[in-house]
Amino acid sequence: MSPRTTGIIILLYAALSALMRGLSLSVPVFKIPFLSAAVFGWVLLVLLALTGGWLLWKGRRHWQLSPLTLKQFRRFRDIRRGYVSFLVLLGLVGLASLDSLIVGKRALAVRYEGRFYFPFVTGVLPGTTFGLKDDSETDYRELQRLFREKGAGNWVLLPLVPYDPKLDTPETIEDVELRDGIAYHVHDSKPFDGRAYTTFRDKPEQKRQEWVFRHGLKQGEMRGWDLNNEQVEKGVFDKGQRTAYTDYSEGKAAALESQTDGKMLTVIYPPSPPSRRHFLGTTSSGGDVLAILFGGMQQSIIASVLFVSFVFCVGVAAGGALGYFGGVLDLIGMRVIEILSVLPFLFVVMIISSVISPSLPVLVGVIAFFSWMGTTIYIRTAVLREKARDYVASARLLGTGTTRIIFKHILPNSIAILVTLAPFEVAAIITALAGLDYIGFGLPPEEPSWGRLLHEGTEDFNYPWIVSSAFFAMTLVLVLVTFVGEAVREAFDPKKFTTYQ
Repeated sequence: MSPRTTGIIILLYAALSALMRGLSLSVPVFKIPFLSAAVFGWVLLVLLALTGGWLLWKGRRHWQLSPLTLKQFRRFRDIRRGYVSFLVLLGLVGLASLDSLIVGKRALAVRYEGRFYFPFVTGVLPGTTFGLKDDSETDYRELQRLFREKGAGNWVLLPLVPYDPKLDTPETIEDVELRDGIAYHVHDSKPFDGRAYTTFRDKPEQKRQEWVFRHGLKQGEMRGWDLNNEQVEKGVFDKGQRTAYTDYSEGKAAALESQTDGKMLTVIYPPSPPSRRHFLGTTSSGGDVLAILFGGMQQSIIASVLFVSFVFCVGVAAGGALGYFGGVLDLIGMRVIEILSVLPFLFVVMIISSVISPSLPVLVGVIAFFSWMGTTIYIRTAVLREKARDYVASARLLGTGTTRIIFKHILPNSIAILVTLAPFEVAAIITALAGLDYIGFGLPPEEPSWGRLLHEGTEDFNYPWIVSSAFFAMTLVLVLVTFVGEAVREAFDPKKFTTYQ
């Protein structure tokens, strides 16, 4: 496939993705740019369109790779462990791109009274569309059961895993009451453990406050919201006593107490072991483990693309400038890198998580802000080495401009460093995200996460299917990425394959 053909394909993909987004159609593969956030999706489409246009305009009829590059690719293919791992990773990425065709709560197709519907593409369809009384979004699993019972020729085709990666289980709600200052389930003599909340009297679906109880006493974090679902307060309890409190509404949160209905509720999600309905079982919050693993894989892929792109762009720009121009710029730049390298990364994430509920792009941005220095130092070292070579001096004598020397001569000879670093950067961001989710400073609780599955599984080993599934998924991906990284490093190592005559 030539560069021009590649440019045409990229342009078509960007155009079709923009068209599907404009028509509010959620088509798998074409909605990949918007899996993270709408703004990043449009930015990515613009970059894809510019890349495709440049390849179409400037691209040649054939890829012109140097013999050395072709030799390096052949070496990589000959390293079977790395090459097979690379193919498996590509397969996993392709599987994740199918999205709701594989995992999702919306039906792939519904036939109702002679008409066909495709909810996984068109989005929300109310239950009244299919003859139900409820005008909220259709529960397609229940609809499938009703159609089978009636046997009137209507049918529902569900994905292989008919559950959403986010929380998707009917809620079981019970009352919680206080007896002598200790919280209990109604009609239960054992002190309550878990989360309980109050709701607004005029809007019962909206939480007012939520606490964590341990042995019937408030323990840990408390959060409060207003009628618009905006967080207005946050507190910390220790054995029933409030030890910290923050009011984000300038004193208005206390006035909301009179609007509650006075009852405490808790949502019960008993975890279930693997079955024909849930292939890998469910979590204690009721989510399907396989669906959450799938969603976590999608999050990891998106995070890897964003992280590697940011780190490499900043690292190449900063490292190239420091290494080529040197002098005062290099002196100041290295001091800045040294200062940023000693900043407490975890404390910054904790501060951000306490102020806002970080989205995936925000979290990746914070991690990348503390991670670009390593790539910068590698590129700076490579540029310093290349700048001292004879071909750079010859180019200067011939009157070649600085821009051309950097982008046409020095950086192409340093690019092998990025190829070698890429797999290890991917492993680093996956581990960092899982670690932050594990300690509770990562993505919001409703987002699918491997780290949160690990945390939940290690809290209670009575449900081994939770921790074992998350551990196997993370181990598999990290091992594959490591194998690819080792193979790339070996294939692109000039010392290993260089001989002197």
